Amino acid sequence: MQEFSYTPHLGFFDVNTAGRDFVVGDVHGHFEMLDALLADIGFAPAVDRLFCTGDLIDRGPCSEDVLDWLSRPWFHAVRGNHEQMVLDYIAGTGDAPRHARNGGAWFYELPHARQAQISAALCSMPVALQVRLNEGHAIGVIHAECPSWEKGLSWQESIRLLVARQHPGQPNALMQALYARGKITRQDATPIQGISTVYVGHSTVPQVTRHGNVAYIDTGCSFADGHLSAIELGSERLFRVFPGTARPA
Repeated sequence: MQEFSYTPHLGFFDVNTAGRDFVVGDVHGHFEMLDALLADIGFAPAVDRLFCTGDLIDRGPCSEDVLDWLSRPWFHAVRGNHEQMVLDYIAGTGDAPRHARNGGAWFYELPHARQAQISAALCSMPVALQVRLNEGHAIGVIHAECPSWEKGLSWQESIRLLVARQHPGQPNALMQALYARGKITRQDATPIQGISTVYVGHSTVPQVTRHGNVAYIDTGCSFADGHLSAIELGSERLFRVFPGTARPA
């Protein structure tokens, strides 16, 4: 079983009464596309918030910009498996050649001091987010899938398991949250109880796809035939940006 060197934590956000909330799929180093998407949305940093399904880094040309984005008070992302590969390397338990093959070569070309600075920022990313909406509902964000969804655990039970360090099932829960694809592989529509919608990334889909109340929004912006997708929470309006352009769906 993989040893995780960080202390996992969760992020909770109250209703945004001043502006709008959006959730965006895996960015994978394409912050230039994210900039274009926010311009298309008309994003207002003073009042709006943006939540991300993780995998901010690797594959794209702007991975090092992750430091700037994580410092923005309106930008909130969960940790993905690509962030975890960096943290595993820093902890001495990772596989650097494997990470490099999967788009992480940029990281190993940096000076050690810069690597340490980036890994410290990645370590601050929570493993799950919960956002309360105006209607009294809440949405969740997690990178891959909810731990033990197949056993009928509710959203609340899943996220408690993620931070229960003395629980024997916690390491498996973390692996599932960061790496698993069981629900989408089975195309299982069983809803996750206790939450309105769970937004996930990790598994690339050609367009935003739902199985039950789980929305898969990683539409492969790091691939030639992919794009970056964002959803406005509440209205469910979908925005997409393609390389070199930005337009609403």
